[in-house]
Amino acid sequence: MNTASAKNRRIRTALLNILKTEYPAAVDLKVLQFATDSLGYPMPDGMLEAHLRYLEEKKYVHLEVRKGFGFEFSFASLTAEGWDLLDGHLKERGVEP
Repeated sequence: MNTASAKNRRIRTALLNILKTEYPAAVDLKVLQFATDSLGYPMPDGMLEAHLRYLEEKKYVHLEVRKGFGFEFSFASLTAEGWDLLDGHLKERGVEP
């Protein structure tokens, strides 16, 4: 496995674990960005969303946009399937075991 692929797997696993701490609540994407930066995974613009879209397509996270006060706020939450993946009940090549 190449280095970029391994790093992507670690980032996705970190995202799922962060979301697990707040389950079933949703986490603001700005908070996720700060958390991943703090864990040593800084991502350029759009990269966080790309990882989250990947995880959403696999049904491990749910993404939503909320509107209020003239702004849009983006949130992510872990799904039950995502929790099962973290607990080892499912196998996924794109996320670290």
